[in-house]
Amino acid sequence: MSKNLAKDYMSKSQQERDKMILGLGDDGIEQLFGEMTADEYKQAKIDFCEFHGCPTTKPVECLNLIMRREFAEEILRGEKKVEFRAYSKHYIDRLVDKEVCNFVDLKGDEPIIGAMFHDFINEVRSVKKIHFHNYNNSWHLDVECTENGLIACVKEEVEYLNKEYNSHDLDEELATYESGKIKNRPYYFYFVVGKILSTNL
Repeated sequence: MSKNLAKDYMSKSQQERDKMILGLGDDGIEQLFGEMTADEYKQAKIDFCEFHGCPTTKPVECLNLIMRREFAEEILRGEKKVEFRAYSKHYIDRLVDKEVCNFVDLKGDEPIIGAMFHDFINEVRSVKKIHFHNYNNSWHLDVECTENGLIACVKEEVEYLNKEYNSHDLDEELATYESGKIKNRPYYFYFVVGKILSTNL
Protein backbone atom coordinates (compact mmCIF):
# COMPACT_ATOMS: atom_id res chain seq x y z
CA MET A 1 0.00 0.00 0.00
CA SER A 2 1.29 3.49 -0.86
CA LYS A 3 3.00 5.45 1.87
CA ASN A 4 1.56 8.66 0.41
CA LEU A 5 -2.15 7.88 0.50
CA ALA A 6 -3.12 11.35 1.71
CA LYS A 7 -1.12 13.07 -1.03
CA ASP A 8 -2.59 10.76 -3.68
CA TYR A 9 -6.12 11.29 -2.36
CA MET A 10 -5.94 15.08 -2.21
CA SER A 11 -4.63 15.27 -5.80
CA LYS A 12 -7.69 13.50 -7.25
CA SER A 13 -11.16 14.63 -8.30
CA GLN A 14 -13.96 13.71 -5.90
CA GLN A 15 -15.17 10.91 -8.17
CA GLU A 16 -11.65 9.45 -8.20
CA ARG A 17 -11.41 9.91 -4.42
CA ASP A 18 -14.61 7.92 -3.95
CA LYS A 19 -13.26 5.04 -6.04
CA MET A 20 -10.06 5.13 -4.01
CA ILE A 21 -11.98 4.99 -0.70
CA LEU A 22 -14.03 2.00 -1.82
CA GLY A 23 -10.90 0.15 -2.86
CA LEU A 24 -8.97 0.74 0.37
CA GLY A 25 -10.99 -1.22 2.93
CA ASP A 26 -11.17 -0.32 6.62
CA ASP A 27 -7.42 -0.58 7.29
CA GLY A 28 -6.58 1.52 4.25
CA ILE A 29 -9.10 4.20 5.17
CA GLU A 30 -7.65 4.32 8.68
CA GLN A 31 -4.16 4.76 7.20
CA LEU A 32 -5.40 7.47 4.83
CA PHE A 33 -6.92 9.55 7.59
CA GLY A 34 -3.91 8.94 9.83
CA GLU A 35 -1.64 10.47 7.18
CA MET A 36 -3.81 13.56 6.64
CA THR A 37 -3.06 16.82 8.38
CA ALA A 38 -5.94 18.49 10.23
CA ASP A 39 -6.32 21.00 7.38
CA GLU A 40 -6.33 18.24 4.74
CA TYR A 41 -8.98 16.27 6.61
CA LYS A 42 -11.14 19.39 7.05
CA GLN A 43 -10.92 20.22 3.33
CA ALA A 44 -11.51 16.60 2.28
CA LYS A 45 -14.65 16.49 4.42
CA ILE A 46 -15.93 19.76 2.94
CA ASP A 47 -15.28 18.50 -0.61
CA PHE A 48 -17.01 15.17 0.09
CA CYS A 49 -20.10 16.71 1.68
CA GLU A 50 -20.48 19.34 -1.04
CA PHE A 51 -20.15 16.75 -3.83
CA HIS A 52 -22.63 14.32 -2.27
CA GLY A 53 -25.04 16.94 -0.91
CA CYS A 54 -24.50 15.80 2.66
CA PRO A 55 -25.62 18.27 5.35
CA THR A 56 -23.08 19.18 7.99
CA THR A 57 -23.89 19.04 11.69
CA LYS A 58 -24.75 22.24 13.49
CA PRO A 59 -22.39 22.78 16.46
CA VAL A 60 -23.55 23.09 20.06
CA GLU A 61 -22.21 26.39 21.34
CA CYS A 62 -22.64 25.49 25.01
CA LEU A 63 -23.80 22.18 26.48
CA ASN A 64 -25.22 22.21 30.01
CA LEU A 65 -24.35 19.08 32.00
CA ILE A 66 -25.06 18.23 35.62
CA MET A 67 -22.01 16.86 37.43
CA ARG A 68 -21.02 15.80 40.92
CA ARG A 69 -18.68 18.28 42.56
CA GLU A 70 -15.96 15.69 43.17
CA PHE A 71 -15.65 15.09 39.43
CA ALA A 72 -15.51 18.83 38.72
CA GLU A 73 -12.67 19.10 41.23
CA GLU A 74 -10.86 16.26 39.43
CA ILE A 75 -11.08 18.31 36.23
CA LEU A 76 -9.66 21.35 38.03
CA ARG A 77 -6.75 19.27 39.31
CA GLY A 78 -6.09 17.97 35.80
CA GLU A 79 -6.95 14.38 36.76
CA LYS A 80 -10.10 14.00 34.67
CA LYS A 81 -9.87 14.68 30.94
CA VAL A 82 -12.96 12.91 29.56
CA GLU A 83 -16.61 13.00 30.61
CA PHE A 84 -19.26 10.51 29.45
CA ARG A 85 -23.02 10.48 29.02
CA ALA A 86 -25.30 7.55 28.20
CA TYR A 87 -26.51 7.02 24.66
CA SER A 88 -30.07 7.75 25.75
CA LYS A 89 -32.98 9.62 24.15
CA HIS A 90 -32.29 12.63 26.37
CA TYR A 91 -28.78 13.10 25.00
CA ILE A 92 -29.55 11.86 21.49
CA ASP A 93 -32.12 14.65 21.17
CA ARG A 94 -29.50 17.20 22.21
CA LEU A 95 -26.46 15.88 20.38
CA VAL A 96 -27.53 14.05 17.22
CA ASP A 97 -28.27 16.09 14.10
CA LYS A 98 -31.57 14.84 12.66
CA GLU A 99 -30.89 16.33 9.22
CA VAL A 100 -27.74 14.24 8.85
CA CYS A 101 -29.58 11.13 10.09
CA ASN A 102 -32.33 11.68 7.53
CA PHE A 103 -29.70 11.98 4.79
CA VAL A 104 -28.10 8.69 5.84
CA ASP A 105 -31.52 6.99 6.02
CA LEU A 106 -32.17 8.04 2.42
CA LYS A 107 -28.74 7.37 0.92
CA GLY A 108 -27.08 4.95 3.33
CA ASP A 109 -27.35 2.05 0.89
CA GLU A 110 -24.93 3.79 -1.47
CA PRO A 111 -21.50 2.17 -0.86
CA ILE A 112 -19.56 5.44 -0.56
CA ILE A 113 -22.09 6.90 1.91
CA GLY A 114 -21.93 3.76 4.03
CA ALA A 115 -18.12 3.74 3.91
CA MET A 116 -17.87 7.32 5.16
CA PHE A 117 -20.54 7.12 7.86
CA HIS A 118 -18.93 8.22 11.15
CA ASP A 119 -15.98 9.71 9.23
CA PHE A 120 -16.86 12.50 6.79
CA ILE A 121 -20.54 11.92 7.60
CA ASN A 122 -20.94 12.27 11.34
CA GLU A 123 -24.34 12.67 12.97
CA VAL A 124 -22.95 13.80 16.34
CA ARG A 125 -22.88 17.58 16.74
CA SER A 126 -19.57 19.09 17.83
CA VAL A 127 -19.62 20.80 21.23
CA LYS A 128 -17.63 23.99 21.71
CA LYS A 129 -18.10 24.60 25.43
CA ILE A 130 -19.52 22.68 28.41
CA HIS A 131 -21.19 24.30 31.41
CA PHE A 132 -20.94 21.81 34.29
CA HIS A 133 -23.07 22.54 37.36
CA ASN A 134 -24.98 20.90 40.19
CA TYR A 135 -28.76 20.66 40.52
CA ASN A 136 -29.26 23.99 42.28
CA ASN A 137 -26.55 25.85 40.35
CA SER A 138 -24.61 26.78 43.49
CA TRP A 139 -21.39 26.15 41.58
CA HIS A 140 -20.33 25.96 37.95
CA LEU A 141 -17.36 24.94 35.86
CA ASP A 142 -17.14 26.10 32.26
CA VAL A 143 -14.63 24.30 30.04
CA GLU A 144 -13.60 24.15 26.43
CA CYS A 145 -14.54 20.90 24.66
CA THR A 146 -11.73 19.89 22.30
CA GLU A 147 -13.29 16.67 21.00
CA ASN A 148 -16.56 14.82 21.35
CA GLY A 149 -18.32 11.93 19.71
CA LEU A 150 -19.81 8.50 20.14
CA ILE A 151 -17.84 5.57 21.51
CA ALA A 152 -18.65 1.90 22.08
CA CYS A 153 -17.45 -0.08 25.08
CA VAL A 154 -15.09 -2.21 23.00
CA LYS A 155 -11.37 -2.83 23.46
CA GLU A 156 -10.05 -0.70 20.60
CA GLU A 157 -12.05 2.38 21.52
CA VAL A 158 -11.48 2.17 25.28
CA GLU A 159 -7.74 1.71 24.65
CA TYR A 160 -7.81 4.86 22.51
CA LEU A 161 -9.12 6.83 25.50
CA ASN A 162 -6.53 5.17 27.75
CA LYS A 163 -3.67 6.12 25.46
CA GLU A 164 -4.73 9.58 24.33
CA TYR A 165 -6.27 10.98 27.51
CA ASN A 166 -5.31 8.60 30.33
CA SER A 167 -9.05 8.03 30.80
CA HIS A 168 -9.93 4.75 32.51
CA ASP A 169 -13.60 5.30 33.39
CA LEU A 170 -14.72 2.45 31.10
CA ASP A 171 -11.96 -0.05 31.95
CA GLU A 172 -13.90 -1.97 34.59
CA GLU A 173 -17.05 -2.12 32.46
CA LEU A 174 -15.02 -3.30 29.46
CA ALA A 175 -13.38 -6.06 31.54
CA THR A 176 -16.83 -7.33 32.58
CA TYR A 177 -18.02 -7.49 28.96
CA GLU A 178 -14.78 -9.08 27.75
CA SER A 179 -14.78 -11.78 30.44
CA GLY A 180 -18.35 -12.72 29.60
CA LYS A 181 -17.66 -12.53 25.85
CA ILE A 182 -20.75 -10.34 25.48
CA LYS A 183 -21.09 -9.04 21.93
CA ASN A 184 -23.73 -6.35 22.42
CA ARG A 185 -21.99 -3.37 24.01
CA PRO A 186 -23.37 0.00 25.12
CA TYR A 187 -22.53 3.28 23.42
CA TYR A 188 -21.61 6.52 25.19
CA PHE A 189 -21.24 10.12 24.19
CA TYR A 190 -17.79 11.30 25.24
CA PHE A 191 -16.41 14.81 25.75
CA VAL A 192 -12.72 15.71 25.99
CA VAL A 193 -12.12 18.58 28.40
CA GLY A 194 -9.86 21.44 27.29
CA LYS A 195 -8.92 24.62 29.08
CA ILE A 196 -10.87 25.97 32.05
CA LEU A 197 -12.94 28.99 30.99
CA SER A 198 -14.74 29.95 34.20
CA THR A 199 -15.58 28.56 37.65
CA ASN A 200 -16.61 29.60 41.15
CA LEU A 201 -15.24 26.46 42.82
